[in-house]
Amino acid sequence: MASTTPNNSALINPQVCVLLNKNIQYHGIFSSGSPLDYIVPVFMLQVILSVVISRLFYIILRPLKQSKLVCNILAGLILGPSVLGRSKSYMEKMFAPKEMIVTATMSNLASNLFIFLVYIKMDTAMLSQQGKKTRRIGLSCIIFPFLFTVSFTSLLHQFLPGMKGHNTFRIQFSIVSSLSYFIVIAYALDELNLLSSELGQLSTSITTLNEIVSGLTIMVEAALVQEKAIDSLYAILSLCGLIAFAIFVVRPVLLQIIKRTPKGKPVKESYVIAILLWTLLLGVGTEATVASLTPAAMIMGLIIPDGPPLGATIIQKCELIISEFFLPLFYIRIGYFTNLSAIQDWRQLVVFGAAMVVGYLGRMVGSILVSSSFNMGKTSAVLLSLILSLQGIMELLQGIKWKHQQLIDDQNFATLVMSILILNAIITPIIQICYKPEVAGFDLPTIKPRFKSLQMTSSIGELRIITCIQEEENVPSIISLLEALNPKEVNPICAYVIHLVALASQTVPTLSPYKNHKRKFSTPTSSDNIMRAFLNYAEHTRFPVQIQPFRMISPFKYMHQPICRLAETMRIPLIVVPFFKSEEVHSTDGTLRIFNTNIQAFAKCTVGILVDRGLRTHISLTTFSYNVALIFLGGADDREALAFAARMSSHPNITITVLRIHWRRRNTLEFEIEKEVDESFFRDFKAMNDGNACVACHDLVARDSEEVINALGSLSKNNFDLVVVGKRQGIAEFEEKLISWTEYPELGVIGDAIAAPGFCGGTMSVLVLQHHDDGHLSESPRCSTYISC
Repeated sequence: MASTTPNNSALINPQVCVLLNKNIQYHGIFSSGSPLDYIVPVFMLQVILSVVISRLFYIILRPLKQSKLVCNILAGLILGPSVLGRSKSYMEKMFAPKEMIVTATMSNLASNLFIFLVYIKMDTAMLSQQGKKTRRIGLSCIIFPFLFTVSFTSLLHQFLPGMKGHNTFRIQFSIVSSLSYFIVIAYALDELNLLSSELGQLSTSITTLNEIVSGLTIMVEAALVQEKAIDSLYAILSLCGLIAFAIFVVRPVLLQIIKRTPKGKPVKESYVIAILLWTLLLGVGTEATVASLTPAAMIMGLIIPDGPPLGATIIQKCELIISEFFLPLFYIRIGYFTNLSAIQDWRQLVVFGAAMVVGYLGRMVGSILVSSSFNMGKTSAVLLSLILSLQGIMELLQGIKWKHQQLIDDQNFATLVMSILILNAIITPIIQICYKPEVAGFDLPTIKPRFKSLQMTSSIGELRIITCIQEEENVPSIISLLEALNPKEVNPICAYVIHLVALASQTVPTLSPYKNHKRKFSTPTSSDNIMRAFLNYAEHTRFPVQIQPFRMISPFKYMHQPICRLAETMRIPLIVVPFFKSEEVHSTDGTLRIFNTNIQAFAKCTVGILVDRGLRTHISLTTFSYNVALIFLGGADDREALAFAARMSSHPNITITVLRIHWRRRNTLEFEIEKEVDESFFRDFKAMNDGNACVACHDLVARDSEEVINALGSLSKNNFDLVVVGKRQGIAEFEEKLISWTEYPELGVIGDAIAAPGFCGGTMSVLVLQHHDDGHLSESPRCSTYISC
């Protein structure tokens, strides 16, 4: 039997004799003996142990801000010869060469399918839309670490026996050390929830530039491994031919699949299976030409259109089983080849480790030098270099390849793995602790205060609003809201209309101006229809309304950051987001709630959640009418609702009914201060609408929460199109009693009650407003809306 220690050279090109009946066909413990003598039971045990141990490490090390990569590598090391493998009987049972053939095959397949899935999520448009800043920083973060590493290894190659005599390998090692791979950086940022942050966006843009260099490197490697020059030429031409075939033949077929798929439906399962099989078939071609499946995974991942219906369906059906079940086998293989006892020459260990650190230092130097010309702070430059220095599956795959090609020895490979482990374990917590995008975002130190609200926005001048649209059915209600805000020549409206395209298959969140609606499509997309509806409204309305169309493509958990930064940068006082009426997609623990709650938590302006029941008002501007109710108990949020109603009150076709509920219970000093501010605002509102027959105010007294709910029942007597209410009423006693009955806390106690399907037949739309909490109850100035109306 071949040696079971991974130091043995037989593992490079193993030759194993397997008795078919004895080692594969297992007939049960009673007739065949121990299951650990057979391939399938051992393979299943390897999968179980790798997943369980990795999860245990993640639970233990997560408080220390460690990544899944670190936990997976540690699990591989525990199962490998460095720890448990010191037992000879353990290695003979768990990692005999016959079992490792199966493990190696499955881990290679799993790692490349994982690469395939991540590249589906990659936005290929980023390759052609990079700005000057991205290109310069990206090139500097490649050139400087390359020069540093190649100089260091050339000077000290005599101390690296594993590299001795391989001049071309030193160049290859330096190139790999200088590259930041998209799959590694995007996966790490996703785990850190930093994909939509400013540095996260910049990092992923830079890595797309690195992918071009990586592709060229693959071609060069394909040529270098050939013995004859003519064979090198054939290898490059074959790879180029496969790429051309994928782009000009396979991609059009994929587009036809998308075209034949009904709108809103996933692609057929047969298509998904065919695409996976074609990826493997293309892998046969790349294995034959460049001896690697990875180029096929990258090519197919890039040519598949991301998003629904095709890309999203493939991700949905394949990601869990590949990422969480089979990918841990790859780290078992890493641990199997990593034997820490092989590290004998400490001088070689220090020099090889230093060679990797030099690459990190070169990336930091390049980032700092170039970023100074773009007014990027030194701290941000250092953090950017740390993000780009994260390493992962691509570097480990390259290390295995070098080991199989005998370009590095066992000690160098163990040092490589430990360097990746240690540096990731150090860098990841530093990034999490030092980089706070929700604080650092767009700093506007010259503008105080940094938050905006309707109360603080003058009635003279442009009113800027962000409106988020999730589906075409939201459009009429949002247009009605814009019309109800009564735009005038002295008070025009600029609406930033953002179509929310929620894609689990989109790795990098993108918020960008949308221009495709200007083209003449035979089959317009949902985004086209939405933008054309808003632009048509702006063109035909009698009053000045400007539309700025945007599209947000991202998982819901990342959408809030770019939108909040846009609001803060453009000094926007109001964001209106939809509340998703479908119970199936808006479960209490669903991802769609994450977007609404994150917007409320991070936006430095007023946020309105619109529960759209289909406003019954007619969209025709000549017959526009609106029947609005306002619930006012008091507090900053209700004052925002009052400011919103104040802007509507001068519209001749809008009827506003204000239901003011006075709370008559034990009052605190804080409550009395709030009450004085409320009285001031309400007096201004009544004075502003004195003589306005379209505005009616009704006062009710409530002694407890039950009487408040009963008072709300009076809304059923009128056919209201919209009810406007604040999220919080500033009455702690009232909210504490009812919060446990609230199904959707983001709507507040009253908003949740009115939005319930059983309230008044579930026919009224509800707008719940939340004023940005600046931490000072009574410092808000009087509503400037009232001054000039």
